Amino acid sequence: MTSTLTNRFRRAARPPAAFGKNTRPGTTVTGHITAVAEEPKLKYGGAPDEVELDENGQPVTQLVITVHTPAGPRLLFVSWRMEQAIGQALEAAGDAEFETGATLSVTFTGPDPDYPKARMFTASYTPARHTNRGQ
Repeated sequence: MTSTLTNRFRRAARPPAAFGKNTRPGTTVTGHITAVAEEPKLKYGGAPDEVELDENGQPVTQLVITVHTPAGPRLLFVSWRMEQAIGQALEAAGDAEFETGATLSVTFTGPDPDYPKARMFTASYTPARHTNRGQ
């Protein structure tokens, strides 16, 4: 029980999520990447702290990217659709290396027309070596 409570308190003290369930389509979050972590994915609609498991009973993990925005740090909980958008942005930037210090911009474009519970995103990425030019 103590580790469950400790985990809940630690999550509560983290920066807020960049996108919530009431986020409107067209909302964009832009900032410098300050951290990237992989953590167990919580089960959608599950009990508090219930982790999603794969078919073998192993925890499913997800990427969590911290970006520093003008409003302060925000967390991007990377779904596979967001991951696709970020991957396309990396390709468009001509940069194969995802790195802290780079600028990441992610826009929630709306629900997937084929699966309304899923969200669609676009993204742009500027490598760190370009963000500090001229300063």
